[in-house]
Formats: sequence, structure tokens, C-alpha cells
Amino acid sequence: MAKKWKYIIPGLIAGVLGLGGVAAYLYLKVIPAQQGTSTLAIAKIVPDEAWMTASINLDFEAWQKLEQFGTSEAQKLYKEGLDTLIKELDQELAEDNLSYSKDFKPWLGNAMMAFLPEEKSGGTPEFLVVIGIKDKLAALDFYNKVKKEDSLNIQETKKYKGVEIVKIGAEKSDNPGYVAILENHLAASDQVTTVKKAIDASQGAPSLGTTGVSAKAFQSLELENSVAQFHILDYAEIIDQLDILDEADAPEIPPELEERFKQVKSVSVGMGIDNQGIRFRSVTQFDPKLWKGQFDPIPGKIISRFPANTLLSANGGNIKKQWPLYVDHFSNIPEFASAIDAIRIYVRQTTRLDLDRDIISWMDGEVGFALIPSKEGILEPVGFGGALVFDTSDRKKATATFAKLDTFAKQNNIKISNSKIGDVKVTHWQVPPLGQNVIGRGWLDDNTMFVTVGQPIAQVMANRPKKTLDKSDIFQSVTQSLPQDSGYFYVNMEEVNQLLFSYPDVANNSEFNTPEVKAILNSIRGIGMANAQTDSSTLTSEFLLALKSKK
Repeated sequence: MAKKWKYIIPGLIAGVLGLGGVAAYLYLKVIPAQQGTSTLAIAKIVPDEAWMTASINLDFEAWQKLEQFGTSEAQKLYKEGLDTLIKELDQELAEDNLSYSKDFKPWLGNAMMAFLPEEKSGGTPEFLVVIGIKDKLAALDFYNKVKKEDSLNIQETKKYKGVEIVKIGAEKSDNPGYVAILENHLAASDQVTTVKKAIDASQGAPSLGTTGVSAKAFQSLELENSVAQFHILDYAEIIDQLDILDEADAPEIPPELEERFKQVKSVSVGMGIDNQGIRFRSVTQFDPKLWKGQFDPIPGKIISRFPANTLLSANGGNIKKQWPLYVDHFSNIPEFASAIDAIRIYVRQTTRLDLDRDIISWMDGEVGFALIPSKEGILEPVGFGGALVFDTSDRKKATATFAKLDTFAKQNNIKISNSKIGDVKVTHWQVPPLGQNVIGRGWLDDNTMFVTVGQPIAQVMANRPKKTLDKSDIFQSVTQSLPQDSGYFYVNMEEVNQLLFSYPDVANNSEFNTPEVKAILNSIRGIGMANAQTDSSTLTSEFLLALKSKK
């Protein structure tokens, strides 16, 4: 058996692709072809009882879309890496007179590994591998080449619902493999019953691609040029699998949290390469009873308060509404309840404020955070400062809270002063050892206030940037394809790289400051992420690694 698997491409289907040698054998039965080898098409062959799947596109052409991005140095790295991978595969396969480029590449498409509940209680989960075959003639050529392999013992079993199932393995082998060709897909497993379930699914029995929650999961995760996907389709089954592990290996999950987990119906994560870069999307489906909150659109106006050269920003909304929902949601989980109490105690001990009454209570609007570059004054060593901006309908309460903080600061030898920057009155905190203003705050209008770290940042915020972040080309290009009205996490990698390599410790670090690292970092334009609750039971998150077009 060892030699049988020896020449198979390592990775997700390392132990199963060897069965692909039988593909053409079954094609000799003249099975009608059907178009479609996408992940969704493959899911229609996987029985709906599968509780987890992982898939990857084995067609390198899908990955070659990366060639449209990056600097010339990054392109060189990519091509060298790809050439090295293919060379290593060819070296491994050469012992059996095989070549990845000639024997595998022409016919391999998407591949999916699925896990199904065990047949017997206490047993191990069943696994099924389904591979899309994009070129049947190429698969036939492959079969004709490997069928002479002496260690392969191919045995045709009895037909099941008109489909041949082939057994592969030495006569006395304890670990045979079973393969069937289902139109233009290959289904393989170490259990013949599992292959039969795949045949049932291909002929109309409930499958992941056609039934209920799982079908919605696969359909919602369709990405342009998808290259990899991972689905947990039965969270409760995952918990049960953890429970049957040895106690030394299984993480302890509080019973209350375990019940919450079991209200999650599915979690799906996908990766695709599109015209903007590398995109990740996750879709979580859950019982509507799990979360009592309702998604409220976030205006995004606070982004216009930050300058265009902002290094990093994040914005969200209505902490006053969301905070009690989180507290109530986790109140019956001792570990989380203790953590929330610890936060309240810490805030009171360090500021003498009540977290809920003095801070959260007035944060009923949009809130934003930004790191802004500056090497002036106190910020010279680090190269940036921070800014928080709050929209609130209760200016009176917010003002009262900061008045309490001023009193507390004075009692701790922090000097309080006031000035006017432009049309904005700004209150400054000066820390004696530094002799400079460290914290600043002011009201930009009747409902919007800012708090800054670093005097130069107070100047930026009070003077209102001429070119704002929302008008920035980089910000727009990174966020325009993400879910809208949901708030964004954003990183300007061009500004970050410039700052990063201005630090002597980084510039002089021979392990980090290398042509390879700089080539990769200089190929990234920005990073963006957004979340959106599309309905009462679905949360969608998207992450984009925006890449620069090839020069």
C-alpha cells in the first residue's frame, strides 16, 4: 500500500488522489459527463449528514491570478516559489515515472474532503474525498500510464445504482480504497458505504449543495475565483467530537458556553483571488434566539473626521445599545461574567468612574478610532498618535464625565489647560515628567467630540483635515467592495510600510529588512474588513488584502 500512495500529490487529498488512477478505468464504462466542477457542484455530491468540509482548488491556473499583482520583485518571488513547488512535486513523482505538469495538472480541479458521522457509536468519523475532473481525456491518459503499477490491485465490485465502485489495494490489505466516477467527479473513501452515500447524493438524495442550512452556506460563500473553502456545517457535532477525545487533548468548554456554541448552525470561510487582491469571506448562520441584537446601519460619517494619510482606522456604532446585550448574552457564563466585572472594577479603580453609568451611557452614536502619522513633539520616537471620535445625543452627560476625569487628573498632578485651535476649544492634559501636552479633547460640533493622544494629533483634528480619509483613493479602493453601512477596519499599508522602515530597529534588522520581505509588503496597498448582519440569523464578515497592480 505504501508504494501506491507514494506518487500522489501531498496535501489535502494526499492519501486519496492515488485512487484517481482508476478514473479512466471507469470512463471506459462511458459515463455521461456533466458540466460543473465548482465547490458548490462538488457539494451536491456530498451527503447532507457531513458535518465539516475543507476544499482547495488544485488547478494552479486559479492561483495564477496573483500574477496580475505586485512589484517586479514580488512577481519574481511568486514565480520562483511556484516553480520550486512544482519541481519538488516532480522530484517526488519522478520515482514512479510521473510528472505533475504532464500527468496531474491537465485534469485536476477542485477537491473537497468531507467528514461524516461514524457508523458505529464510539468509532472514528467517516471521510469522503470528491475531486472535480476538468479534462476526462487527460484523466484517461493518466490512467493508461499508472494502470501498469504492480502494487495496484484493482477490483471491480458489484454495481450500486448503476455505478461501478472500484476497490483498490492488495488482496490482504486492511486499508483498501473505494472509488466511483460520478459524471465529471471522482468520489473516494476508505469505506464503501461512504462512496455509496455519495452516489445517492449525486442521484438526488439530500446533499450539502441542495439541502437547508448547508446549501445556504455554500451558496452564500460563492467568491470570484474561489481557491479554498472551509465549512463547519454542524457545530454541535464538532463539540461532540471534542468530547470524545482523550481528556488530555480535549479543551475544557464550560457547559453554558457549549450550549451557546450548539446554537450556531454553520460557519463557512472562503478565500478567493479577484481583481482587487486576496479576499476572505466568512458566513455564520445561527439560531435567531442566540443573539437578541439587531443590526443598525452605521453612517460612516466619522471617517470624514480623519486625515487621508491615516495609518489605521476602525468605526462602529451605538455602544450604549450593544453593551447591555453583550452583558446579558454572557451573563450565565461564569468566566465571561467575571471578566466583565473585572473590567468594571478596573475602570472604577483607575478613573473613579462607573463604566456603565458614566461612560457607556452617552455613547449612543457612531464611534471611530484612528492612528495618525506624526513625528512632531512627543510623537517623534513612535511616529504616530491616536484619535477617538464620538457622536452622541447627550453632550451634557459626556461633558460631566470628562469633568470628573479632569478632577481626578488634577489630584494626580496632571496639569489641565485650555486653548483654542481654529474654532475649536481644546482641553489639554500635561504630564509633568514629559512637560508636554499628552491628551487633548474638544467638540467639533454640538454632537461630535474628539479625544487625542499627542498634541500634534489634537492640532490635526481641531483644524479639520483638508483631505479626509473618506475621500482617499486608497480607502475607497479598499472598502468599496466590502459590505456597506457596517463600519470598517482599515489599514493603509503604504503609510505603514513607510513608518515601519523608518524605525532603526527595523531598518537594521537583517532578518526582517530583506528584499523578499520588502517586496511582499510593498505589494500590499491596504487591508480592509467589514461585518454585516444580513438577517436575524446570518452574520457575514469580509476581509480584503488589497494588492497593487503589477508594474
